[in-house]
Formats: sequence, structure tokens, C-alpha cells
Amino acid sequence: MSGGPINVGSLEALQGVLQRFIKAHQGNDIETQRDILQRLVEREQTAYQRKLKLLAELKTVIQETRAAQGTEERVTRLIAAFRFSCDLRAIGYEQLDDKETGDTAQDATSDLYHQLKAIIPEGPTALIDLLDDPSPNVRSSAAALLLDTIPDRATQVIEELQQTACGTDASISARFALRMYRAEAKPRS
Repeated sequence: MSGGPINVGSLEALQGVLQRFIKAHQGNDIETQRDILQRLVEREQTAYQRKLKLLAELKTVIQETRAAQGTEERVTRLIAAFRFSCDLRAIGYEQLDDKETGDTAQDATSDLYHQLKAIIPEGPTALIDLLDDPSPNVRSSAAALLLDTIPDRATQVIEELQQTACGTDASISARFALRMYRAEAKPRS
């Protein structure tokens, strides 16, 4: 009966798996119970291997930024690493359901942004082109980080994400950043 890992990408799917398991348990169908458990373990092992591979890729991309020769090449590599870390954050939280991966990617995104700021005076503006990136994850992070620099454009991107990527990590994170920005701006007014 083995057919590869079980897809439990939603609560409804998980509920279906659990109902099959309970039915097999009540019917004393050991083979089906074992198959369901084995497939769930395979799913977790696959996700864990993917996590390890992606975190290793992140480490490699970050190491490449350090090996860059000259400011222009370093900026280019930092931006590429920034893109990767933004997408990895969403993969960690949404696809792998793994807080450690998402948090590690978020920390990398923040570190990469600060490195950009440190090596060139216009560091934050190096991210402006990312506001039009095809990835909503990249647009979200760039917009959140650029709220202080170009608030009108960053706010526009965040509001667009609310419409086009509603309910995703990109949308939720950007909306939170905008709320924090507005809350901090009120006392200044």
C-alpha cells in the first residue's frame, strides 16, 4: 500500500489521514496503520533533508558575499544573498513549517541589509529595485526595510502585497512592519 510520503499540506488533509488511521486502528488493520505511520515519517525525513540542503545553500551564498572582490561585486552578491534569504524565510515558515529555518533566514536577511548599509552610504537604496522583484517574499522584506528611507513607495508595495499575496508570510510580515512603522511615527507627529 506504500505510495510515498503523505501530503498533509492542510488541516483537512491531516484530518483525513487521522481518520484513516483511526479506522484502521478500530479495524485492527496493522498493515494500514504501519503504512500511514511510515509515510508520515518519510514526509518528515524529506522535509528535514530539504531544510538541511537549503540552510547549507544559505551558508554558501553568505560565504560567497565575503569572498567578493571589490565593492560592486560584494553589493551584487549581498543582494543575491538577500533575495535567497527572503525566499528561504517563506519556505521555512510556510512549506517546511519550521521556525528554525524561517528565523535563521530572517536573521540572515537583516544581517545582509546591515552589511549593505555598512559598505556603501546608499546601502538601503540598493534595495529599491527589489521592490519590483517577481518574488513577493523579496518585495515584502525590501519594503519593510525601506519604510524609513522611502515610506510612500514602501507602503505602496506593502499594500499591493495585502491584495496579491494575502495570508502569506510575505503579506503578514510586511503588514506587521507597516503597523510598527506607523505606530512609531505617531509619537513623532
